Amino acid sequence: MSHSVQSAMATLHGAEWIPITAVRLLIGVFFCISGGTKLLVPVRFRTMEQTLAESHIPFSHANAIFVSLVEFACGAGLALGLLTPLCALLLLVSMIVAIATNRIHSIQATALLAWLDDFLYLPEVLYAMILVWLIFSGPGRYSIDGLIAR
Repeated sequence: MSHSVQSAMATLHGAEWIPITAVRLLIGVFFCISGGTKLLVPVRFRTMEQTLAESHIPFSHANAIFVSLVEFACGAGLALGLLTPLCALLLLVSMIVAIATNRIHSIQATALLAWLDDFLYLPEVLYAMILVWLIFSGPGRYSIDGLIAR
């Protein structure tokens, strides 16, 4: 590798905190808003509760409250960079359950590549991959976790 390529790679590596922080903040705000509206807007809560019941999740009312609280609290945690790996893990479990119990059934394709294409197109799959990335990368430079670590 040439010196200029190595220098460019080092510069990019030194700035990796920028996309990590941006993604953590944005996905945190997304989940915080999503959970908050499910908790505070009755029609959104009823939709969540109905989705859980249709997916044969037991105790749909209690689980709707639980999942909404996890989304709200862990979304806020991600936005702040507080307990980032734990918050990302809890949200990841929620995404895996959503994919396995509800979203996977929305795929109509029967051919393998078409099915895989539709599966990878599910937003929950993207959220899950982002959450896995945050579990391994940590919160980025500017976070409450980073302040505590210093």
